This record gives sequence, C-alpha cells and structure tokens, in this order.
Amino acid sequence: MTKGFTFFLVAAVSALPALGSSFYIGADTACFYGSSDTSCTLSDAETSIGVNLSGNPILFYTPDSGFNAPATGGSVELGSFSVADSLLGIEGGTFDLEITFSEPGGGGNTYTANTLGLVVLGQLGAEVTFEDPLSQVYSYPGGAFVVSLPSSPILIGAGDTVALDAVISPAPEPAWVGAIGSVLMLLVCIAVRRRSAKPSNV
Repeated sequence: MTKGFTFFLVAAVSALPALGSSFYIGADTACFYGSSDTSCTLSDAETSIGVNLSGNPILFYTPDSGFNAPATGGSVELGSFSVADSLLGIEGGTFDLEITFSEPGGGGNTYTANTLGLVVLGQLGAEVTFEDPLSQVYSYPGGAFVVSLPSSPILIGAGDTVALDAVISPAPEPAWVGAIGSVLMLLVCIAVRRRSAKPSNV
C-alpha cells in the first residue's frame, strides 16, 4: 500500500469528527398580533403588543443581533421580553417567531422554522407560552441538529426583562457514518501493519 494512500486514509479518518465541528450561526425575527388579527410582519427590530393607560405598549420583544454556538451546541439567547411598569386589564395575542440559521451548511443555505406563542397580558405582567412543536430539526449536508424552545410558560412581571433562550443539540450521527469510520480505521491499521512488517532493505 503506497504512502500516499495511507496518508489519504489517515486524513479521511481525521476529518470524520469535523462533520459536526461547524459553528451554529443564526438570527431571529419576530412580531406580535392581537386576537382580532391573523398575522403580523416579522422584524429584526423591537416589536410590541398592548397599550397601557398612557397609550404606550405593554409587552416588548427585542431580538438579539444574532447568536452562535460551538459544535457541541448549548443554550443561545434569541432576544428578550420586557413589560412596562403600568398595566391595565387583560388581553391576549400571538407571538410569531422565526429562527433562521446560516451555518452550518457552507453559508449558501439557510434553515428556517416558525413557531407561535400564546400571549396573555394581565394586571401583574405578561405570559408567553409556545405551541408545539417546541423542538424542530434542521438538516444540512453532513448532519442535523435540533432547536428547542422553552416548554414552560415565560413569565414577565411588570417592569421586568426576561431572556428568550433556545437550546441547540447536535442530532446523533447516522449509523453509516460510524460504519465508514470503522472501516477506514481498519484499513489504516492494516496499512500500518503491512508497512511495519515489510523487510527493510539493507
């Protein structure tokens, strides 16, 4: 077995873990709409719902400029909710959230998912509860990952600010990826053994 082919096998085996080593990079847009509406226009700027006695909005959501996570995934902050100090009455609405990833996948593709949250504005603050599916799978060339939103209602008291976090989890590698890795590793071992067993020319 030639030295070049052995080098290729070693490089191929070494490259296997890199399939999941890309950073997860993305951003979100959002908007609110009232119970009498059916949709709203997504925005990467601050959006709000409700009106207090002073004529000012009650509940705000501000997306972060973007987020990223390492290959191992983890928690990322999408943005934050905040509630005005002065509240009145009870009203409801809907929170529309869109999460878009530009990486992984070479940057030429985007992976987008929408989800809705039920909004309730009350005397003491606001509550946002996300509807199913709370977890969504994004597939890209070389793998997949899961994005999960909070399963419990998000409670924001009057005058408070609460972050909206999502959890990114790499999806398990398909069985064929591990099989290829095992075969390549076996071939490398055979090549090294044959090389070491070859009599040296004196």
